[in-house]
Amino acid sequence: MQKKEAKIVGIVLSGGKSRRMGQEKGLVKYRGKALIEYAIDTLKPICHEMVISTANSDYSYLALPMIADEIPDCGPIGGISTCMKAVEADIYLVISCDTPHLPTQLFTDLVAQLKGKAIIPIDETGRKQPLAACYASSASDFFHEALKSGHLKMMSLLSKMDPLYFKPPPSLDYYQPNLFSNLNSMEDISD
Repeated sequence: MQKKEAKIVGIVLSGGKSRRMGQEKGLVKYRGKALIEYAIDTLKPICHEMVISTANSDYSYLALPMIADEIPDCGPIGGISTCMKAVEADIYLVISCDTPHLPTQLFTDLVAQLKGKAIIPIDETGRKQPLAACYASSASDFFHEALKSGHLKMMSLLSKMDPLYFKPPPSLDYYQPNLFSNLNSMEDISD
């Protein structure tokens, strides 16, 4: 009997306040295209479905489902939890709309190594990157519980979830310093 292929859903987080950017961050142009388009282009080749975590109808031009947070102003945990409830999957790939340097191959590597509830990359400085990560459907209960209880700190959630961690070695084809750098202000965009 052939093993069923895991259904992979990509969640693009674009529901933040964009205070430092001063405008809707995902729509800001960087090297000729909107930031959110980089995130979509990164995940699309390996996802069966894609959704955008946002309440902003300006993203409708992308022709992807837009999912507004069930409980507003609860940060990434709120967005991820709501999207996990709205779309069933075996694996969820999460990417923030402001990380244009992340390659598809990173997420392919994460999916290939997923065991348990999640695999979270670690950047070159040792920081965990839960908003560029791979979560099994079994992680959804942790997100829902955190949202329900109002415990909205990602690092607390990770400590309960006991994920695997993956630090991309410099030997990888796609490795580069600042792979996970996010663009938060217009100064970042002009670099």
